[in-house]
This record gives sequence, structure tokens and C-alpha cells, in this order.
Amino acid sequence: MTMVGTHPLLLALVVLSLGVTLAAIGQAHPVALTWLGAIAAVGAVARVVLILDRRRGAPRSIDHAALRRIDFSGRKAWLKEQVRGQDAAVGTVVDTLQRGLQLAQSGRSLGSFLLVGPTGTGKTFLATAVAHALWPQREPVVLNMNQYKSPADVSAFMGSPGADGPATEGTLTGAIAADPRRVVVLDEIDKCHPDVLHALLDALDGGRCRDKATGKTADFSACVFFATCNAGVEGLRTLADAEPKAYVAAARDVLSREAGFEKSFLARFSEIVLMDSLRPIHIAEIACLLIEKQWGDAGIQVDYLAPELLAEIVKSNEEFSQYGVRQLAHCVRRMTDGMLDTARRTGLRRVDLGLGPAAKAALLRAKSSGSAAAP
Repeated sequence: MTMVGTHPLLLALVVLSLGVTLAAIGQAHPVALTWLGAIAAVGAVARVVLILDRRRGAPRSIDHAALRRIDFSGRKAWLKEQVRGQDAAVGTVVDTLQRGLQLAQSGRSLGSFLLVGPTGTGKTFLATAVAHALWPQREPVVLNMNQYKSPADVSAFMGSPGADGPATEGTLTGAIAADPRRVVVLDEIDKCHPDVLHALLDALDGGRCRDKATGKTADFSACVFFATCNAGVEGLRTLADAEPKAYVAAARDVLSREAGFEKSFLARFSEIVLMDSLRPIHIAEIACLLIEKQWGDAGIQVDYLAPELLAEIVKSNEEFSQYGVRQLAHCVRRMTDGMLDTARRTGLRRVDLGLGPAAKAALLRAKSSGSAAAP
């Protein structure tokens, strides 16, 4: 029964009539009135529970018109500064994501990217950088897919109804149902079980799915998906000069053959992007950024880095061929920590760094607070 649209005078008459009737029952049968009150209270609680249960599965509201007004193309230069040596990949991601934002609507994600390349070329870093540029107030959902290696892990991913134990919210569906404006990073997706990939199809294609533990609907229409993969690099390298239309089909063939993905799964991605090994000049640029941040965090400005020091850092990064830049930060700390500690203890504020004995960083010139530069 609903009273929506009923005239206020009629509502007042109904309430007055109920009040008079209850008063009469209370005088004649006090015990009956108590039971009526209890029944009414139970009914009210049941009604509230029913309303909450119906609303529980509803997805969080997404303003698609607001998404269509976002200009993400202006973040391209900033992303290229953050992810050195991968300008082509950054350009592809930004341009495709901008189109996805302009077409934002229910039933489709903003974009989905399969980033393929050797370890340490910036794949996960690019994904998280996009997350901070697009949704700066929200952390990306980063899922290590090598943890989902069995068919049973689909439940951990999409939620478990608790038939054989307590209900468990899905690591993917739970996070998106709570806040749909997220970047999802599926790290090392080539290492998870095929059943988990099948479970992803609805999210990548249909734009929503239901968490099997809570019943909440995860709406992915404000999400960006990134998946990273180390397999198929050699095959994709042979497609460098392929025409864009031919590249798409050829890239799917390569990854189906070399990484074992089904073509129906690969077809869900907006772009398949190769992020190849970095050149030494880009390693040197990243080393500059690491040193600048390391010393800047200590309150010391680095005005100059000698080329010899940078060359030694690249050379000393012994695991470069296997791990890319992943170990570069450790190499930089190993070569500069001793001098940084000395500079901090002596109150230096600005320094020029060069290469000293034992392949360690050395001060070429330094300036402490309130003093002139020392030669």
C-alpha cells in the first residue's frame, strides 16, 4: 500500500481514525493494545530490513556526464615526465583513455589496456601514474594475479557466497562496489588461472558484475583496466612496422600463441601496448630523478650531476638486462648514501656531484646554509 499523491486532509482523517480506534481498544482490552504495538514494531523493522536488502545490491551512482567533461589529454606531458623512455606507450594510453571518457556511459569501462614488456620497463608504474592523474584522491586497485592460480581463486576474486565457510567479499568486485571511480591494475595477468580470466570477461565487456558474497553490483563504467604481461615480447617486436589495423589482429595472434591467452579474452582490451626495454640514456634520466628525489627528501638540492657518475650508475646496475630499472634505486643508494650522510651531517644545502674513488659519488662543490659555495 502507498500513500504517495494522497491529499493531506485524507491522511489526517486516516491517522485520526486510527488513533481513536486504538484508544478504544486500549480502554477495553489493554493487553491487546500491547500486542498490537509489538506487532507494529516488528512490521516496521521488517519493512526497513526489506528496503535495505533491496538497496544493498544497487551500484554506486556514477555521473557519466561529468566523466565526459574530463580533459585527460592535458596530463600527457606530465605522464611522459614520470614514465621515461615510453613516450609512444604513454601517448597511446592517454589518447585512447580520452576517447573513452568522451564516450562514458553505463555498460562499458573507460578503457582497458594490456601492457606487454620485459620486467622493469615501467608497466605497473604507468598504470599507477594514470591512476594518480585521473583519480588523485583514490588509490588504484592493484591485484597480483600470480596469487590466483587455481579455479577456486575465482571466489576470492569475485566473492564467495560462503557455502562451505564464511562469505568473503571479492578483492575486485568488493573494491569497485565500494568506490567505482578507480584504476584497476591486474599485475602479471599471464600467471593466473584461465578460470579467473573467464570471470573477468563480464567486467571488461559488460561493465558490471555482482559480488557473490554481498550481492552488491560492481559498476565498472568509471574504471580503467590495466593488465601487465611479460610473455609475447619477442613476437610483438616483429610487429613494430605493422599498420595499426593489421597490428591488432597480429598482436592477438602473438599473445594467443606465446602467452596462451584466448583471443576472445584479448578482444576485450582497447589496446595491446608493447613497453620494450629502456635505452641507457633513459636509465640515466631515471637515475637523475632518483638522486634528485633522494637528496631532496634530505633537504639538499643537487645542482649538477657529472656524466661520469651517471655512466657508472648505469654500468653498475648489474641486473639491468634481467630486471630493467627495478634494481636501479638500490644501485643509486649504494653509490650515494655515504656522501648523502656526510652532506646532511655537515649542513649542506646545495651540491654538485661527481664520480670519486671506488666508484662512489663525490662532492665537486657544496654550499651550506648561509655560506658561500665551496670549490
